[in-house]
Amino acid sequence: MNLFFRFLRVFLPAFFSKVKTAILDLHIVRSAVWLGDQDPMGHMTNSRYSSFTDLGTMNFMGRTGALKTYRKRGWIPIVQYESFNYSRMLRYPQKFELQTRLAGWDDCFICFEHKFISKGQVHATSRMVARLYGRKKAKVTADMAMEALGVKFESPPLDEHYQRIIAELQARE
Repeated sequence: MNLFFRFLRVFLPAFFSKVKTAILDLHIVRSAVWLGDQDPMGHMTNSRYSSFTDLGTMNFMGRTGALKTYRKRGWIPIVQYESFNYSRMLRYPQKFELQTRLAGWDDCFICFEHKFISKGQVHATSRMVARLYGRKKAKVTADMAMEALGVKFESPPLDEHYQRIIAELQARE
């Protein structure tokens, strides 16, 4: 993650907040495009979008209590897949919101959707599939992860895109 100061601004309040959010809540990070975020074409570079989705995921984990819970168990989150759909450019000094939501879970996989929104318009969307690994690469199922958080309901239905990616990831195991 190369957004160190933004990370501190977002993560510290999320991690140390006494008020936890629900895992299906929409989690929002507000930011702006800085000069150093741009590529030579004058818009936010592709790698920055990925760094921001990491920031959104960490904000989610801090605010829901997932990070503390998973660290106590020795579980480490690993991104297995991420894809982006860019529809509009973000440029300096444009302000935007990164909206992160948990799309659902299946088997060992936890799915996130991230949207970059400015002035009510979606500029980019990310679909991320992650999983947790235990000590010595022990398998951690999504059901174990949700149970550790006290979640007592089933996953929302995953759309076809996530189902296809999970099937591909399972085929590689």
